[in-house]
Amino acid sequence: MKIKQTQQTLSVVIEDDYNTFFYLKSVIDKNFKNKIGNKNKIIIFNDSYEEVGRKYFLKLLSKIYIKKTDKKLKKIWQIEKAVKKTIKITLLKTNQIQKFVKLHILFREKTRNIEIKMDCKNRLILKGMQNIFYKYKIFYYPSLDTTYIQNIDLDFINIFKDFIQTKEIFGNFIDFSFDDDIIKKMEQFLKFDIEKKRGVDILLDDFYKKLHCKCNDPYEKIRKSYLLLTKKYHPDKIVNANALIIKLYSKKFQEIQQAYKTIKEYYKYTSNIA
Repeated sequence: MKIKQTQQTLSVVIEDDYNTFFYLKSVIDKNFKNKIGNKNKIIIFNDSYEEVGRKYFLKLLSKIYIKKTDKKLKKIWQIEKAVKKTIKITLLKTNQIQKFVKLHILFREKTRNIEIKMDCKNRLILKGMQNIFYKYKIFYYPSLDTTYIQNIDLDFINIFKDFIQTKEIFGNFIDFSFDDDIIKKMEQFLKFDIEKKRGVDILLDDFYKKLHCKCNDPYEKIRKSYLLLTKKYHPDKIVNANALIIKLYSKKFQEIQQAYKTIKEYYKYTSNIA
C-alpha cells in the first residue's frame, strides 16, 4: 500500500490486494454519497455533511496502512488530517499500464477564459478539474472535449500554477501543453484589467452614489436599490404637490434612471448580465 498527498488529494494505491480494496469499497459504498468509481478505482469527493464519517474512515485507513507497511506516526498524522481532501483509492494490478492524457491549455484575453482541451474523453479528469477550480465558472462541451474556465482573477494564477505541476489525476498521467509565457500573460492582463476597472469605477462613482450604492456592490443589490428609489421618486407619487416639489422629484427620478442605465450597460459589458 502506497499513499501520496497533494494540497487537494489523498491518493492510496493498493497493489494486488483485492481483499483490502473491496473491503474499503464496501465501507465507502455504505457511508458516502459524493463518490464515483469502477472496478479498480474509487474517488470520494469532499462533502461537509459527511465530515464525521470521513474522520472515522481515515482512522480506519491509517490502521490498515500501519498493518500493511509497519510505518508509524508521521504518515498516520498526515492521513487523519486529510478530512477535506478528495480521497482516491486505486487497485493496481501487476503490470497494469496507466493512461496518459494530454491537456492543451489556452488563455483567451478577450473573454478572460481558460480553455483546456483533452485529447480523449475522460470523466475522471473532468471531475478532477471541476474540484480543483470549484471557485470559478466551469463549462464542459463534450463535442469539443473542451473545458472553459470563466472570469478568472489573480487568485486563479496560484491555483493554476499548482495544477500544471500535477503529474497525475485520478490514475491518469497528465501531459500539459501550453505557451511558455501563459502565466506571465495572465498576470499582465489581469493586473491591467484591475487598474482599468478602478478607473471606470472612479468615473462612475457619482452614478453609484445616486443609486445609494458602492462600486464593489453586486449587480443584484444595485438593481434592488434602483427599484426602491424609482418607487420613492416616481412622479405619480406627487401628482397633487406644488410645482417646486414636482420639479425636484422629476429631476431626481431622471437622475436615478440615467445612473442605472449607465451602470447597467457597464455591468452588461463586464459581467454578461442580460
